[in-house]
Amino acid sequence: MSLRERFLDAIIEGGLGTGLIVTRQSFMDYFSDDNPATTGVFLSNSEIVTGANHSPTYTHFTQLVREGVYWVHPSALVERMLARGL
Repeated sequence: MSLRERFLDAIIEGGLGTGLIVTRQSFMDYFSDDNPATTGVFLSNSEIVTGANHSPTYTHFTQLVREGVYWVHPSALVERMLARGL
């Protein structure tokens, strides 16, 4: 399972974030067993606006709210829920 899928699952299941808002620090803490070189840039590389320019291989579904705080696009969660049959 990809980090994106695990991230979205954690939000859906209520283990990460507050609604659609996730902090970079809470993300890194939650996925502390993953490579910090990946978790440290995952949210920024997934940004809808700026991520497309410097991370073309990422799926873009987050938006920077303020430094270290990201909003997750609801369609990404709906897509994941449908994939899981929820």
